[in-house]
Amino acid sequence: MQRPWGLSGPEFLQLYWIGLALAVLVAIVVRVRVRAGHSTQPVRSLDMDELAYLAGGPRRVVETAIARLLTSGELRTSRRGTVQVTSTTKSLNQVDRAVITDSQRYTNRTVNLMIPAVAGDGVVTAIGQRLQDMGLVVDPGVAKSALRKGSIALWVLLAIGIARWVNGLAIGANIGWLTLQLVITGLLILLLTRRGKHVRTSKGNRVLDGARTTSTRAAGSVDEVMYAGAAGAVLFGGLIVYPDLAVRTSLLASSGSGSSYSSSSYSSCSSSSSSCSSGSSCGGGGGGGGCGGGGG
Repeated sequence: MQRPWGLSGPEFLQLYWIGLALAVLVAIVVRVRVRAGHSTQPVRSLDMDELAYLAGGPRRVVETAIARLLTSGELRTSRRGTVQVTSTTKSLNQVDRAVITDSQRYTNRTVNLMIPAVAGDGVVTAIGQRLQDMGLVVDPGVAKSALRKGSIALWVLLAIGIARWVNGLAIGANIGWLTLQLVITGLLILLLTRRGKHVRTSKGNRVLDGARTTSTRAAGSVDEVMYAGAAGAVLFGGLIVYPDLAVRTSLLASSGSGSSYSSSSYSSCSSSSSSCSSGSSCGGGGGGGGCGGGGG
């Protein structure tokens, strides 16, 4: 039996499995550390825009603002999926003003164009920075860098396996099991390096879970006003759960499908990113009225 690299086929396969297990462990540890968060700053009660960002990232902030403005009558929708500013624009909320400004800039502004445009506005990115400072979300650049470093061992192992595979092919050795190992390694790299656009920390998950729990218990309590309205439903679930069917259909018409507005795209590294039903809500009033985020 030929022993390329001083290892027989079974010996190499065994060492590869061990190396694969260790590389996966390293990648998992890195993912956990990324979500752990390192901020010692105490978590204050979050306002509606901050809670929207925590629930679904910058897009959700804009979606919540749109719902708030529709409720107050400052925006109206059309059957073509566009939104237009009405004559009563009185909101003082900065995100609301950014939405209104964007809508005024265009005659018929579609929601699927407005949301990414306003999501990149400095007013929205500043919300994300505040949540990062409190250790509730992870900076996208930091998350990307950490996941890339965590996958280095897997890439090295894959390169070694490919070299062995080419060598085995050249000498006519059986490479069936090694081929399977390479496929598994490639799939694990794809799985363990995936990240959403919005990464919450463990502390952020706890705060969001606390807010969702509070919203379901708000009926008939002093928190009912805080958690009432269409904006509250959109805050947790996105425009896909906007309570008014006619308005929801109009808002989603320009995208061709409601799926692009679901909260699943923000699941990222979080285990608690499922959207709530339309019954979940958080204060529809204008501005940044304090949505209780819970303790850190």
